[in-house]
Amino acid sequence: MTQVTVDVRKPPLPERQIAATPGGTISYREAGQGPALFLLHGMNGNSRSWTQQLAAFSDSYRVIAWDAPGYGQSDPVLPEADAYAAQAAHLLDHLNVEKAHVIGHSMGGVIAERFCARHLDRAASLVLSGTHWGNAVPEGTPLAAKYARRLRELEEMSAEEYGKVRAGKMVPSSPSPSPDVLDELAGVASEMKREGLFNGGQMVEKTDNRPFLSTLRLPVLILTGSRDPVVTPQRSEAMMEYLPSARTVSLPDVGHAAYLEAPEAFNRAVREFLATVERS
Repeated sequence: MTQVTVDVRKPPLPERQIAATPGGTISYREAGQGPALFLLHGMNGNSRSWTQQLAAFSDSYRVIAWDAPGYGQSDPVLPEADAYAAQAAHLLDHLNVEKAHVIGHSMGGVIAERFCARHLDRAASLVLSGTHWGNAVPEGTPLAAKYARRLRELEEMSAEEYGKVRAGKMVPSSPSPSPDVLDELAGVASEMKREGLFNGGQMVEKTDNRPFLSTLRLPVLILTGSRDPVVTPQRSEAMMEYLPSARTVSLPDVGHAAYLEAPEAFNRAVREFLATVERS
């Protein structure tokens, strides 16, 4: 059984654009018109991760997918959640977006939580995909072994080899994803830069968004992949303790890259959620 029956590379990918902001350069992709839909990728991703969503939602939304600090052509920032959230706000300022629906995946979810808490009047809703509240390690703790290992791999392997290794870690061993999915995940991960990985890893490690989650007075959807090997469904669903009114959707037989492994199911869950938000 495979998770994607369409050619994952078929949708056209908008060109990267550059925004000069008070916090530095930010690169991003944009498609469509309508209410803003702001997409924040995970640690192995970049704006290209959202090819399927840029295509699917541009029929009724202004879809904006950023390259997080240290990714794509975006300048790095300090490895602090507030610094990443500030850059997200700067990009929306540059694009004259007053309010957006926000989707954050994995590392992007940690950033999205902090962005919404710091700029609550700018978020219409929040979708948290395969993510958590941060690892909450004490200040001064050495970088976690898993991130140190990734840094060594990035330095020692070719970009292509690194991408393939990271792609294999994101998907379940059974059922196996299609070769197209693995190729696309590997291609995106192969574009990783050291500063993006190093700073992003530090930021996720020391962030603890639990005190902020309970302040989020907006509709929230928590999306999980039932076979996610990176962020288990249980870890994502633990956020319900702080977000008791959030909705949860589990996508069966999906790993850590639900947006690409099962784009139709992922997009349907998001679209149904956004429809309820806009009706309320």
